[in-house]
Amino acid sequence: MPRSLIHFLKPQASEQKKRIQRELDHLDGLVVLSEEWAEFYQQLTITPIEIIENAVIVPDKPSYNSRATEIITLGRLGKRKGSYDILHMAKQIEAEFPDIHFTLFGDGEIEEVEQEMEALASQNVSLGGWLLKEEREKVMASTVLHLLPSYQEGLPMSILETMAEGIPNLASDVGGIPQVIQDNQNGMMVKPGDITEMTEKLRAFLNDKKLREEFSSAAYKKSKSRFFT
Repeated sequence: MPRSLIHFLKPQASEQKKRIQRELDHLDGLVVLSEEWAEFYQQLTITPIEIIENAVIVPDKPSYNSRATEIITLGRLGKRKGSYDILHMAKQIEAEFPDIHFTLFGDGEIEEVEQEMEALASQNVSLGGWLLKEEREKVMASTVLHLLPSYQEGLPMSILETMAEGIPNLASDVGGIPQVIQDNQNGMMVKPGDITEMTEKLRAFLNDKKLREEFSSAAYKKSKSRFFT
């Protein structure tokens, strides 16, 4: 849940809450991305709420390479997105999986993330900046896993886009993510901030080619059946 809404629910924000409720009640309708957000707003307003999930273009067949060695994350960098947790997880598997490389694409807390990388002496992590459209196909073809261990989320496009390519995800069970990822079926889910669990699941994933392929097939099928546009 966004920080602004967490503040909004605090007792001292009651007057602000009443004002926002009045504004919401005057709407003809409210569109949200997931069931979790619908449940949240249903507590605040009498306005009808409709869920319209994000959609992605799904290719005719996935391009997933189960032998790929790149692990990526797409979106903003920062604590809320679990970026620092990724750095610590990457450090823990660095010696065990020397061929695996992590690239964090996006903007946000670039300097802070770089400082943490220096403190950890990370050798298997790099920052990729914004992923340009012309680079997307090449990056996806070399990606074995997408990470999004966020502390707060809605229904992230990055998860839908990677699943459409048959790329499995390791993500936290927040927001609308559990509607898309079924743990140990088409991907992996963990509690936010649980670096130990993330690392254990990543190890199992990297050590099992058949598991990677099963997750990939299930992720693509899920995307094709529910989020196709």
